[in-house]
Amino acid sequence: MRRFLLPLLLFTSCSPNQERIVQAKVEEKIKDFVKKKQLECRSALLYEAEKKVDSMLLAEARAELQDSLNRLKPIPPAAPPIVPPIDSLEIKPIFEN
Repeated sequence: MRRFLLPLLLFTSCSPNQERIVQAKVEEKIKDFVKKKQLECRSALLYEAEKKVDSMLLAEARAELQDSLNRLKPIPPAAPPIVPPIDSLEIKPIFEN
């Protein structure tokens, strides 16, 4: 009985309409898998890029800080010119004794 049942099920279950449905489901699963893998790869790439950019920015900031700490003292500005007094008369007391 089993000998006849198995071939009968195989022949009746594979109609052209069902093959198209199975093929569509397989294609859908493949598309879902590809989309999922692309998202995973994109996430991994973004994570690696963020790590590299963060480390480069941190190294740049540290270099700027070290550079500013190692600089020599700035040269002091030149002394301003002497301003002559407005009144050149001698200073005398207002009331004489």
